[in-house]
Amino acid sequence: MLEQGVAPESVLEELGGFTGKDVDWQSGRVLTGLYDPGHEAHELAVKAYTRFLAHNALYVNMYPSLSRLEQEVVASVLMLLRGDEQTVGNITSGGTESILMAVKTARDWARVNRPEVRDPQIVVPVTAHPAFIKAAHYCGLRVVQTPVDTQGFRADMPAFVDALGPETVLAVGSAPNFSHGTIDPIEAMSEAARERGILFHVDGCVGGIYLSLLRRMGEPVRDFDFSLPGVTSISADLHKYGYVPKNASVVMYRNRDLRQHAWFVSTETTGYAVINPTVQSTRTGGPVAAAWAMFRYMGEAGYAGLVRRSQQATAEMLAAIKDMDDIEVLADPEMCMFTLASDSLNVFEIDDEMRARGWHMIPQFACAGGPANLHVSVSDANVARTHEFLAELEAVVTQLRENGSGVDQAGIEQMVAEVQGQPPEAVMEAMVPVLGLEGAELPERMATLNTGMNLLPAATRNAILALYFNIMY
Repeated sequence: MLEQGVAPESVLEELGGFTGKDVDWQSGRVLTGLYDPGHEAHELAVKAYTRFLAHNALYVNMYPSLSRLEQEVVASVLMLLRGDEQTVGNITSGGTESILMAVKTARDWARVNRPEVRDPQIVVPVTAHPAFIKAAHYCGLRVVQTPVDTQGFRADMPAFVDALGPETVLAVGSAPNFSHGTIDPIEAMSEAARERGILFHVDGCVGGIYLSLLRRMGEPVRDFDFSLPGVTSISADLHKYGYVPKNASVVMYRNRDLRQHAWFVSTETTGYAVINPTVQSTRTGGPVAAAWAMFRYMGEAGYAGLVRRSQQATAEMLAAIKDMDDIEVLADPEMCMFTLASDSLNVFEIDDEMRARGWHMIPQFACAGGPANLHVSVSDANVARTHEFLAELEAVVTQLRENGSGVDQAGIEQMVAEVQGQPPEAVMEAMVPVLGLEGAELPERMATLNTGMNLLPAATRNAILALYFNIMY
């Protein structure tokens, strides 16, 4: 900490200096994790956010405005997801917190309603978001992962049903899964859970709002929401296809009886009474106000326009990629998300070359019978860049086809084989110089690193990443 403070303009100038390597979020070239509604909407959201920045949502008695804003936002989302007069919900800081609350609620519900359970577990397809594994870890539950079909990457129903046992307190389906953009057979899954007295959560963090709007526009969307009697809770992010500034999500419950198990209340200390429906206590009212402002500004017609444009751009991308050699789209995505794979090229090199040209996707390791791939999420900001993206993708694929791979695949495979079975520390020590991990920053080109990590078992990969990032930060 400085002994003396610095003038505001100098502070802002310094902050700007830190962003030299950050992606340009307004470029339209970021194809994941960014949802830009346009300048006017963004400016409105920023003003609403900062207007309520100092408001603390912990103290609803001091800031009743936040309670009203939250209830109105939740009501709008519940309407989209076909809730009724019994369904309730709360705003959280994001999909992970929404999922954590759904898992915690299921655990505590089972403690009261199914006291015979001694080894509580949750059943999730392998395509379910890692937040469920994280939530189970925090809540002391066991995770049972079930396989998916390798054509559509949807839950394998026989395997899923077989996994539902006397210790299962929560089952999960995705609408859609983030990795491939396909929707699990939610109706069949939720009914199987209901028949066995098991709670069922739908992860609609990415698709909850988008798919609901698509359905209301008359497009065919399979039922995944509260219209299904077996669905007991749903998570839906506002800061994804609700185009709300981060961090904002909604967790919803079938009724208040279920949500009763979400609350944490403590009055047994010398401090104030703590009454929380979510993980956080103190939280700024900024995201709540920004969400309310965006919903008011956009209206259903405005959001429908965003969905329509994104769907059209996605359809154009899928059609064009289908005609390209050496690259393909996995599965049959059901909204504006898909994954790119290749039988002949290293997809991590495709990612490197696209990033060098300013395009940003998410590399995903091989899993569940599927190959390594690149995840793409299309939002309204990308629509105007559709043709440019396709042209550059084809150029990169052609370049790699003609020039060959720059990754020493055989050498990496040999190194990985030599370190198999060794402790994570030894594996990391052997791999660091080969994979280009030097200092506190990741290499600009990640293909060699990702190729090596892709060959490791997931447990080893997890341990190495935890070790590395613990050192790096």
